Amino acid sequence: MTDESGGNRNSYDKNHFPQQADVLNIVLDHITQGMVVVGPDYRTLAFNRHFEEMFQLPPGTVEVGADFRDILRTWAATTGQDQQMLDYAIYQLDEPATFEFEFPQLINGDPRWCLLTHNPLPGKGFVRTFTDITKRKALEASLMKLSREDPLTGLYNRRTILDLLEEEIQRGQRYKHPLSFLMMDIDHFKKINDQWGHPTGDEVLKSFAAQCRSVMRENDKMGRFGGEEFVMLLPETGKTDAVLVAERIRKITAEMAVKPKRSSTPIPVTVSIGATTAGEGDDVEYVIARADEAMYEAKDAGRNRVICH
Repeated sequence: MTDESGGNRNSYDKNHFPQQADVLNIVLDHITQGMVVVGPDYRTLAFNRHFEEMFQLPPGTVEVGADFRDILRTWAATTGQDQQMLDYAIYQLDEPATFEFEFPQLINGDPRWCLLTHNPLPGKGFVRTFTDITKRKALEASLMKLSREDPLTGLYNRRTILDLLEEEIQRGQRYKHPLSFLMMDIDHFKKINDQWGHPTGDEVLKSFAAQCRSVMRENDKMGRFGGEEFVMLLPETGKTDAVLVAERIRKITAEMAVKPKRSSTPIPVTVSIGATTAGEGDDVEYVIARADEAMYEAKDAGRNRVICH
């Protein structure tokens, strides 16, 4: 096909176009991921500017002809990787199949997450791309937190604490270690809500959670079971020590100072606690039922007390 001047519309002057190598360099530098091409002798054949920028390695580290293993050693030293991670990274260089691998790193002290995609070349060598997935990992962590935590108190939610209780029961029975369990219910909570409003009730729940955290050890776990009911797992804790913890919670709850907006005087808050220690062969349902029974016994006995079964 010709145009009006008689020229061929599909023809072009090669001199007016950049050489193929120049085109490839332009493409490489406009790819949003970092990219590096490594030959069969581990020598770096090509890389783009995003690869340099992503890892912020010292000047002169990444060059055509550089041994990629040396680049990895510098990367490990500057991004907080240990020797085990470095050894694994070097070992992966000879992987004959395509794979993806996510890893954390420190870039100028800033924690970042990276997705590595490894694609082997015919014969030997490989192409690797590196994608910054820090935002994605933060979103995943946020969603995981939402699925596991009670939004009001920041404690574990019911589903999560039940899973943790089952794990702790199994661990305690496997290693013959004691596990105690507290069921806690804030006394007259409906009356607090009715008299002072739900915002004040929410403050009571949050304050109670904060007070309980102050007495928890590193391995203890606490969750909001529903409404004004809370539970606490006490690994490596027998009945006597569990009662001591429960009494401490009871006392600091009675000392809480939650002031409604319509009053300058703190409202009284107390808690009834049922405590139990898991026995051989006990399951989740049995442990909860026994602690629940003890808690209601504390309620029936006048509230603001601890009963242990």
